[in-house]
Amino acid sequence: MTAVDVVILTWNDGELLEAAVDSVLGSDHFEGRVIVVDNGSDPPATVPNDSRVELVRNEANRGVAPARNQGVRKGSAAFVCFLDSDARLEPDALGLLLQPLEADDHVGLSAPVFVDQPAEASAGRAPTLARKLARGLNIRNTYAPVPRGGQRWWDVDFAIGACQLFRRAAFDAVGGLDETIFYGPEDVDFCLRLGDAGWRIVQVADAHVHHPPRRRFRGLFTRRGLEHAVAIGRHLWRHRR
Repeated sequence: MTAVDVVILTWNDGELLEAAVDSVLGSDHFEGRVIVVDNGSDPPATVPNDSRVELVRNEANRGVAPARNQGVRKGSAAFVCFLDSDARLEPDALGLLLQPLEADDHVGLSAPVFVDQPAEASAGRAPTLARKLARGLNIRNTYAPVPRGGQRWWDVDFAIGACQLFRRAAFDAVGGLDETIFYGPEDVDFCLRLGDAGWRIVQVADAHVHHPPRRRFRGLFTRRGLEHAVAIGRHLWRHRR
């Protein structure tokens, strides 16, 4: 079996975290470790008493990118999976996500199709300014599609970070997630930098993961919303070509 380190970031997630961890431990032929990074939860997060599960505690919320990088560094497996604390793997999802990476050394990252959602809800063409504005204004909830051609997996520009399985070598080659991004769009930026470095990003038709559909965004003019907007603007400028 191929070992996979699964990194789950949590912040005050309670039972959601428990379900996410259980879904990994219940995966078919799971071999590897679950590394839970608690980003300053109050009360602190708890994990099962299982030798395969490691808990890393941060006193404060470090942000998504720094904490996920921290989790990756705690492991050693050749393959790593980012999993959101409100996501749950189907039992065969990890194995199916591994298939394209084991079949093609040029594949750097694979992503699932979320249950009861179209593939374009979580992956596709790199987001443009117009697409981001449409999503921010709750006009659209999908990304621009890519050709699939009836394949078991197909190339995309990016996939959201709710579930991403990638090569540690690819992660290291691009320097991991950009830690200057506190929250969003560090996942898209990661994929685009992988693509710039020559790695393929694919979405796998039969790899199914449960994750809530995109929520209506109501915080555009809050402090967090404005910080997120600045991060998106910086991201679009970085990848403007």
